[in-house]
Amino acid sequence: MRTLLTAGLAGLAVSSVAMAAGPDVTLRESSSVQNYGQVGGIYAYAIGSNTCNIGNANLLWTNNGTPGLAMNAYRIYDGRMTQIGMSWVKTACCAAAGSGCGTCNGQGGSVLGAGCLDVYSAGWNGGQTRLGPRSSINGYTGAFSSFTTGTTNVIQRRLQVLADDMNTTRYVGARFVMEGVYAASDDHAAGNWMNNCSYKLANIAPTTYNITYTGAMNEGRPAIYAWRDHGLGTNSPDTSVNVQIVDVPGEGRFYVASKVITVRANLEYRYEYAIFNQTSDRSGGSLSIPAPATAVITDRGFSAPLYHSGEPYSNTLWNHARNATSVDFTSPQTFAQNANSNALRWGTMYNFYFKATTRPINRDATLGLFKPGTPTGVTFSVPTPAAPADFNLDGNCDFFDYLDFVAAFSTNNALADFNGDSLIDFFDYLDYVQAFANGC
Repeated sequence: MRTLLTAGLAGLAVSSVAMAAGPDVTLRESSSVQNYGQVGGIYAYAIGSNTCNIGNANLLWTNNGTPGLAMNAYRIYDGRMTQIGMSWVKTACCAAAGSGCGTCNGQGGSVLGAGCLDVYSAGWNGGQTRLGPRSSINGYTGAFSSFTTGTTNVIQRRLQVLADDMNTTRYVGARFVMEGVYAASDDHAAGNWMNNCSYKLANIAPTTYNITYTGAMNEGRPAIYAWRDHGLGTNSPDTSVNVQIVDVPGEGRFYVASKVITVRANLEYRYEYAIFNQTSDRSGGSLSIPAPATAVITDRGFSAPLYHSGEPYSNTLWNHARNATSVDFTSPQTFAQNANSNALRWGTMYNFYFKATTRPINRDATLGLFKPGTPTGVTFSVPTPAAPADFNLDGNCDFFDYLDFVAAFSTNNALADFNGDSLIDFFDYLDYVQAFANGC
């Protein structure tokens, strides 16, 4: 199926085309969210799943194994999309052979037949004995390893979200998003794992923290797209958000989203980046954003959802630093130092942000990969802070920038308000000359 998708439709499921070769699992619908209550201010949830095999071969449905459904929760607020919760992975039991996904071949039980539908309620998907750790699944191959059962309270293993992160009084006007991410060994082997994420908008009740869905399921589309699709309100796109696919050669897939918010024109800009690891087992271990030494950087920050319920991975926040020509975010330890250090693993989204005094220019950022291998990282173009003297934003500081500034100054162009004091006067001219003398 994916070979028929254009780059502009990446992430969208197109159910009207011919069935994919081999098994192909997708989350067609989720009709309910179960609230299991809270412990210590952390609420636990599970989502329902209407699962389709839109391929032309049976999909393995292995008891306590493949496929597995990871459940995520997100919040869009104040120009930023943040993952606020994650679950362990709901593993399979036995499949029905329902209609609703094409022409069902009638096969069920240990397989989900080609063209067949299987429906699980949110209550069933929250069954703790069927929730396995994400660490037991290879995000790239979809291979499952064994896991132990056992729970201590109602929030264990389920989709955990802090009540503070859902506070509708604190986050007035926020949009909330629920996502299901499938991992399946034979789906991966057939090359059909790129459409395994679906998302749906949700509302949160202020006092009970019950979650109810709103709108339609976005089948085959990772939740990171909701930042653009609904960034300015429900069904109100934020076209300043750019989402792109970044593939690791011979391995998994990341999605990178970015946005620049003008805080004070010509004086302060907020740079926002979100990276979702859909299928990379090598995971993300660092992010380097170009930023010339002449650009002033402040308010650096990092956000990640919390692993829980005995997952071996560390929740220690990433380090971040202002270096000579970049802003760098790094895992607390390398893979060699600690294989369970905090890394951007499959089915998870991290945020990186800072403020800068200069306008954006597109340049290549680098996502370093956590696990050793070739390549050591992948690059992609995102908006980054320009040098103050680079007035025409061409990546150079030269006489053309000076001429362009003089032209803007002489015509009272708002861009000539170089010091951001809402006046265009000789002080702007002097400040630009000083920036030009400092170079890039």
